[in-house]
Amino acid sequence: MKRETDATGNGMKQNSGRVLVETLASMFLFILLGAGCFSLAMSAIGAYNRLYASKENASELRIAYSFVTTKIRQYDISGCLEVKPDAVSGKNALVIHEKIDDMVYDTWIFHYDGYLYEAIVLENEDPEVDISQPIARIDSFDIRYDEGAHGFFIKAGIEGHKTYGGFLKLRSR
Repeated sequence: MKRETDATGNGMKQNSGRVLVETLASMFLFILLGAGCFSLAMSAIGAYNRLYASKENASELRIAYSFVTTKIRQYDISGCLEVKPDAVSGKNALVIHEKIDDMVYDTWIFHYDGYLYEAIVLENEDPEVDISQPIARIDSFDIRYDEGAHGFFIKAGIEGHKTYGGFLKLRSR
């Protein structure tokens, strides 16, 4: 009995067509698996970034709200606190009057251009952004004094996040 030989002369039949299809199918599955892993990684990165931004916004809101309420409680003395429009944005700002070494200073807490600022100036001077310290990054800030309830309504917000706000009753009369 004679053996059939193929073109290579080694006595084996050529299966190059079937091997090529198997190799291509394996490569296609490998690429598909790689694309799925890459898509999963990108989705996880996106979720992490959204979660981090949300936590950062909540932190900025808490800082702003806590700063204002702490200042109000710290200066809860008759005649020290006032709400009036600031010269920078024209919106309501908290003004704290404080006497230091026979001079009266005003501390302005106001919102301008996405930040809550604090400026310390001499009495009857207007605040300026150049001499102010940024406190927190927030999109909105509103403060009002209610004469009847004898306290402050405060609201701070960042777009896409729950607004922080509340009423702070004064103890001084």
